[in-house]
Amino acid sequence: MKDEIEKHLGQFWDKRALEIVDDPLSVDDLGAPMESVMAIEALVDIGKMLKVKIPVDVVIRNGGYETKEQFVNLVTSGILKHLKDKTHE
Repeated sequence: MKDEIEKHLGQFWDKRALEIVDDPLSVDDLGAPMESVMAIEALVDIGKMLKVKIPVDVVIRNGGYETKEQFVNLVTSGILKHLKDKTHE
């Protein structure tokens, strides 16, 4: 499951990065490369994939993510922690 989540998040980052490069009017390079608001889209997709609702406030970091590795690692660990905590309820 961890590999699936990491793969999806990596692809999401790459797709988003391509959209920014292709948009001459983009101002995304003025802030964090991945804004926390954009990261929510990835959670929705992963929630559908895992058939579970993932709470944004538990997983997504305020202020966004500076690198792809940071995004993938932090969001993946947040999702896995949430799933682990959920099974212990």
